[in-house]
Amino acid sequence: MGDLKNAKMMGGIGAILTVVGLGFIGFILKLLAVKNIAEATGRGEIFSKYLWAAILNILASLILVGTMFGSMLGASNSPEFGLGMLGAGGIIAVVLMIVGVWFMKQSYDMISEETGVGMFHTVALLYIIGAILMIVLIGGLLIVIAAILEIIAFFSLPDEISKPVEEPTPV
Repeated sequence: MGDLKNAKMMGGIGAILTVVGLGFIGFILKLLAVKNIAEATGRGEIFSKYLWAAILNILASLILVGTMFGSMLGASNSPEFGLGMLGAGGIIAVVLMIVGVWFMKQSYDMISEETGVGMFHTVALLYIIGAILMIVLIGGLLIVIAAILEIIAFFSLPDEISKPVEEPTPV
């Protein structure tokens, strides 16, 4: 069916770069890896779900940064306004992040199903639980663990996906 050597390398290197702090470059490599996996498996839905996850998580990050910047400016005039703005923006960012991670979970679950690499399912589960628990800060630890396991998941991909043997149809 498809070759996964490039996806394996790009995804693994991208996941490593994300963990060591070069998140944007790592993100691009993981995005390309997921696109290759979707093409190799013939399931475009894998990439479209991951793309939605990426868009929502970028939007959540931008809202969070903008909210923090805006609350600092607002706090200089009115501390209550700054705190209120930070709270509202933070809640919106967290909700967007959880929805984005849900799309990523769906994508990783499909990758797990198509490639037989169960680690993707584990990574997806840790990411979604971590995103939900970010409210109480323990979620950050789960997300770090998920990011490390994501490296293992990408490097565990097979080099090729074999096409399932089709049964001859009775005539």
